[in-house]
Amino acid sequence: MTEESRKRKEKAKELSQQQGYKVEIIFTTPLNAVDPFNWISKAVQEGDFKYQTNAIHATSVEPIDIESDEYKWLRDAD
Repeated sequence: MTEESRKRKEKAKELSQQQGYKVEIIFTTPLNAVDPFNWISKAVQEGDFKYQTNAIHATSVEPIDIESDEYKWLRDAD
């Protein structure tokens, strides 16, 4: 067995003993605020994320149209 093959088998065994999750957070910021892309990765490394997860494998930041029907609930909140 090659070293690469052994590492793949170890990784597969490790992953078979874990549960993956996708968490979506929708928030608003002032129009002149710093782009969340610049700080979101650091933010999820803080607090309970840091202590409750094995690793954060990816983050995704994309703007949404809060005026669209899909996000009407945001306009209706508060």
